Parts: sequence; C-alpha cells; structure tokens
Amino acid sequence: FKVLREVSALKPVVIWKGGRTEEGGRAIASHTGSLAVPQATWDAAVKQCGAIKVTRLEEIIDTIKALVHLPSVYGNRVAVTGGAGGPSVAIADVAAEAGLRVPLLTQASYDELATFFTLVGGGYRNPVDTGNVNRKEMKRILEILERDANIDNLVLLVTARLGANEQLERDIALMTSIREKSSKPVMAILSHSFSPGAVEQAGSIIQKLQDGGVPTFITLERGARALRNTLDYYSLKSSADSQ
Repeated sequence: FKVLREVSALKPVVIWKGGRTEEGGRAIASHTGSLAVPQATWDAAVKQCGAIKVTRLEEIIDTIKALVHLPSVYGNRVAVTGGAGGPSVAIADVAAEAGLRVPLLTQASYDELATFFTLVGGGYRNPVDTGNVNRKEMKRILEILERDANIDNLVLLVTARLGANEQLERDIALMTSIREKSSKPVMAILSHSFSPGAVEQAGSIIQKLQDGGVPTFITLERGARALRNTLDYYSLKSSADSQ
C-alpha cells in the first residue's frame, strides 16, 4: 500500500479486486490467500491511498476512458440534454444512485431557454428535452448549459440511427466544439440498436467523439459511474495536496 500511495499521488490508479462476496473470498483463499482480507478493510485502504476502486471489468475501461478524456472533475452537478421528456425520472435516478445530482438551472438560464423553447410538452427543467423540434436549437441549449452556474458537467444523449448521419455529425461537431472551449467536463451517452449496421455506425460515432476529447458510454449507468469515479479521484487528490 505504500507503493500504491506513492504512485496514486502522481497518476490515477484504478483497482479491480475479486473476492467482494463470501463465495469470492473463498475462491481467493484457495489460490492467493494473502489477498483474502475483509472487504471493508480493503476498501478503506484503497481510499486512503487515493486509488479508485471498481467492481467490474467494464467499469475499469469506462473509468480510464473518463480519466483520459475529461478535464479535472470537481463537482457532482450534471446537466443532461438530447433525449425525450419521458426518461427524465430514470435519468435523475441513475445519477442519484451514482452519487451525482441533476439540479435545477439558474433563473437566467430558464429565461433564455424560454425565448425559443416553446413547444407544448417539451420540458427544460433539467434534463432538457430535445426529442422534438427543439433539437435544432442544440447549439444554443448546450451553450446555455455550459454557462450555467448550477452545472459542473455536461452530458449529451445521442442516438445512432441509420439514415440520421447529418444530425449525428452536427452533434459530434457541437460536442467537440464545447469541449474545446469549456473547462467543464463534457461527455456523451450513445444508444443504438443491435443490427449490424447500427453497431458499426455506433463504433464510428464513439471514435469521432473521443477523437474530439468527449468520452462516450453506451449506457447512462456506465457513464454516471465513470464520472463519479473520476470526481472521487480528483477530490481525494485535492484533499491530499492540501495537507
């Protein structure tokens, strides 16, 4: 753990350890018994060393992706846009379960949104509903969210649909532009069908967004967990640096 503390002071360390359950602990004991320590003890030691604990393989990949592409993350308040109004409750639940918040925007933001966001049934409390004609105002929406003092992180929901290449290219250009200009973390959540063409298109979209510095995840749950892990890392690092 001394070596771990020294390394994590210089760069992020992500750790995945098996044996969280009683069954897993027995499996470890039969192979490398020296690693079979109580999970609570392990968790406390990893946190004290400033490392990031993950619980599954994809969480390692997602967390490293976020650490590579995102700037320093120091707040848990998230603005979400790009989807329809129906999933808003689910989005808020996923964020809260990961230790993030989807707060109300400032009144100044609502006043500006109200000048053009007038579709009946379209909401913009946060998440901001753009699953309708308001999608054409995405540039203005993202710029408003980026300026909002109640928001620390921006998340765009993107759907890979065959035949919607023009819209997707606009979303990619907008996100990479915001990422270049803003100090706030910017990330995307990509949904797609599992037809061969859609999967191929999704891979291309993810690559283009990440080439522009925007980490992209295939579920909101995975993106939220990666953002939370990155926030924890910078919070621990900041605390250690101030001591």
